[in-house]
Amino acid sequence: MTQNIDSKGERLLPTKQFFLDRLWVWVTGIAFWAVGALFLLIATPFWANVSAIWQSPDTLATISAEVAELRADVAQATGDDRVIRQPKGLSYVTEPVHLGEDVVYNLVIERTTLGANCNFMGGESLFTEAGGVMTPGSVLPASTRRLAAQQTRLHLRLTPPENLRPGRIELYLALEYDCDGKRVYDRTDTAVYQLLERG
Repeated sequence: MTQNIDSKGERLLPTKQFFLDRLWVWVTGIAFWAVGALFLLIATPFWANVSAIWQSPDTLATISAEVAELRADVAQATGDDRVIRQPKGLSYVTEPVHLGEDVVYNLVIERTTLGANCNFMGGESLFTEAGGVMTPGSVLPASTRRLAAQQTRLHLRLTPPENLRPGRIELYLALEYDCDGKRVYDRTDTAVYQLLERG
């Protein structure tokens, strides 16, 4: 730059060299920024973080679906997806049972969290012979009494169908509940007994 500094009151106009100097300053600045950005991309997991942030809504939706599935599996494993829960091995049929006799089903059940607001609307006993033929037995009437949260032992006298043949019989109850205005169906575990000829 070779401008005269002694000019008094005159306006100094930038020269071509001034613009070239400015251009070199900008080019050098951009080059430093580019090298810094390149170093940032190489030396840090910047793109991995940006990618993770970009994909976080999809990842969150996947995790939410997996958590919901785990909750459903836990509820099924603990029996909380049902209205009633039966402790294993406590429900049974009083034996011996002969043809033409009523069956006494000793049922031990308790209500689950889901069953807290449910009213029993009725049910039906279902008997299955060794050959796999299922036949309905007596009907269970509706009850206004709510099931207790603790284990309750019920002695149910059921009339089996007349066409049952002697042998191994499987029995369970198909139950219907009204849970806050919604119909919910549940069933007991299967109880097995031996049906004998008339004695």
